[in-house]
Amino acid sequence: MVDQTAERIKRNNGVFREANERIRAAASEHDHGLQRIPFLCECPVEDCVQIVRLTEEQYAAVRANPRHYVTAVGHEESEAPVGQVVARNDGYVIVEK
Repeated sequence: MVDQTAERIKRNNGVFREANERIRAAASEHDHGLQRIPFLCECPVEDCVQIVRLTEEQYAAVRANPRHYVTAVGHEESEAPVGQVVARNDGYVIVEK
């Protein structure tokens, strides 16, 4: 059961990370004028639609470590089988997996 959960979390992380990378690329390509860009929560809950707002610098800092993921505050409990919180910030949590 834990292996299935871990595999589901890994699959979801890949989907959300890929979507967030497309969001980041689009924001960089256009003069968006946003102080904080709306990214998707990268928690393992399949139907999560929570938005996490980060500056470009904050997002780049999370991505500097490929094992770090952005999660909405309150969603970190769903990470328990494979991830642990490494930082808490205003409006988001960084989870290492």
